[in-house]
Amino acid sequence: MAKKSLKEVVGKMTHTSFTTVICALVLEILFFALMSPHFLSWKNFLNIGLYAAIVGCVSCSVTLVNISGNIDLSVGSQIAVVGMVAAVVSRAGYGWEITCIAALIAGVVCGAVNGFFITVLKLNAFITTIATMQSLSGIAYLISQGQSLPISNPEFTFIGRGYLVGLPTSLWIMLICYIIFHIISKWTVFGRSIYMIGGNTQASFLAGIKVNKIRFELYLINGLMCGVAGIILSAQTGAGMPNAAATYNMTALSAVILGGAALTGGKGTIFGTFLGSMILAMLNNGMTLLSVGSYWQYIIIGLVLLAAVSIDAIKGGSLRRKI
Repeated sequence: MAKKSLKEVVGKMTHTSFTTVICALVLEILFFALMSPHFLSWKNFLNIGLYAAIVGCVSCSVTLVNISGNIDLSVGSQIAVVGMVAAVVSRAGYGWEITCIAALIAGVVCGAVNGFFITVLKLNAFITTIATMQSLSGIAYLISQGQSLPISNPEFTFIGRGYLVGLPTSLWIMLICYIIFHIISKWTVFGRSIYMIGGNTQASFLAGIKVNKIRFELYLINGLMCGVAGIILSAQTGAGMPNAAATYNMTALSAVILGGAALTGGKGTIFGTFLGSMILAMLNNGMTLLSVGSYWQYIIIGLVLLAAVSIDAIKGGSLRRKI
């Protein structure tokens, strides 16, 4: 019965949301292709991939958190902390392997903090992650007293700047992450349990699903993916910067919502999030090609998020409610 319900939910969402998202992506490509002669170049598409890789990686785990009925608004601060840890370890003379391990551990620890307060102390996820967003941001600044820390290790920076088989290394990492998370969400008991929890938490608990354990594990996974994103970001920029990922909280959430996930939980797909990430990456790239000012870019991206949330609310029946 659980499998049938999951098929119905995903199938219905695929038919409606995917069509809308793909149409939006095609229209976006056509618009920027007409407005800029450089948009359809192979080099520009690689630039889009480089930008999308960071948000794309963390959006995978944010999708599962949202499907479970929770939220994480601290991913930007987690990425900043990870980047600073990577910079400190690399500058201490350690190789890229130790640097990456330390960065991933830092991400998992950040995720464990969120998971502890939300699943053990039963605090509200929205308030908790806002609090950790502020605290982790402060920690990122304290690590270097607000200064950027350059990273000169060429093997580490290759992760963000190098190419493998004609594609950026960071883009390969993102694609591998999406494949792994797609498999987890569609063909594992863990993935089906996430949909069940988001669809009906109480029924899932009565059915024997360990709700808090799974939600805690999701925050650990989310922290791990913040570690991956933080490594890519610091490798691309060649530095650990405490303010580098300030807008990634809303960008990742926007990608998830644009991809068809519901804020109330129970709905969403990894492939949908991939499309949402591409929409935002192309929007950012296209506006840059058209020399749209950074302030206007913030306004436009904010409006896109507002439109996505509005669509989610309307699909949820908000217009039919009297209050």
